[in-house]
Amino acid sequence: MNEKEKKILEEFKKEKHRYELLEQIVYKKLQKLSEICGIKIYTIDHRIKQEKSLAGKLERKGDKYNSLLDITDILGLRVVCYFADDVDKLAASIESEFNINWNESIDKRKFLDIKSFGYLSVHYICSIKDDGQLPSGLENIQFEIQTCSLIQHVWAVMEHDLGYKTKFGIPRAVARDFSRLAGLLEIADEHFSRIRDNVALYTEQVHQKIVNDDANTILIDSVSLDEYMTYSKNMQAFLTVIGSFCSAEIYTESAENYIEQLAWLKKETIGDLQEMLIDNSSLALRIAARTICPAGLDILCSTAALRFLCLAELINKEYSLSQTADFFYLSTKDKSRAMHYAKELFRTAQEIK
Repeated sequence: MNEKEKKILEEFKKEKHRYELLEQIVYKKLQKLSEICGIKIYTIDHRIKQEKSLAGKLERKGDKYNSLLDITDILGLRVVCYFADDVDKLAASIESEFNINWNESIDKRKFLDIKSFGYLSVHYICSIKDDGQLPSGLENIQFEIQTCSLIQHVWAVMEHDLGYKTKFGIPRAVARDFSRLAGLLEIADEHFSRIRDNVALYTEQVHQKIVNDDANTILIDSVSLDEYMTYSKNMQAFLTVIGSFCSAEIYTESAENYIEQLAWLKKETIGDLQEMLIDNSSLALRIAARTICPAGLDILCSTAALRFLCLAELINKEYSLSQTADFFYLSTKDKSRAMHYAKELFRTAQEIK
């Protein structure tokens, strides 16, 4: 290592605290950008290059650099989005939020050979805009931001950890197989985005049918059940009455855990749920009053409505004690507790008759 390289390394030791401060500022800005864009982020990886790594870089490429500020990847961040099309949305926001060094930045999606597959990501070399509150000197430091999808991230990790980052030296058969796999991952990326869009469309269709009270034939799944529990006027009115027994505040929770119990009760469609509400609401409210009031609850989960309807269904349809214990076992996974709950339900049913 020559004198210039040693000087740069010493400069890094003195200025490392600035990079650490900048790291936190940029990290928080990226978090905020993702929230503004409505993008769900898998992770934001961030690191400052270790002294040993920087020394190695200087030994290999020291001729390129005259000062510490010439090195653009001492601070690096990688934003991993769940979906490939979210990379575009976030990239546009990054271009607006930060000063971009276009001469050093690269969109690998545009430069990959048309016949090849590989790590498709956007790499920006940036500096932070001075908003008047930025600590002195940070605006001069360049850093790297990568954006990619979760599947692209997996590719990058595998490529790095398996040592396949370069095509040279890899056996031909292995290189070909690796390239084929990369193609499959690209297709998977597209399909995950399509699935997300289809789920969003399905959710909107189910929502409209439930609001219009036209959802009888819709099958029960995690989407339809949550939409029904949240937007069905009858179910919400039923839940409000339960909450009024102890003036409890109701908080919303996904009803997905009840899908197995509903299937056990042979409830397959939203229409089946509505029938269960009509047939069992009276008994369910009496069971709820008997259970909730003595407990003095001030917070009640929204799924309580389903719970008490299921309990009333067990009594009204005259399920045996053994069958009722089997029902409780679905959630408790404990035979002793399940039988205890079954006996408690039967005792309550006898008391309120």
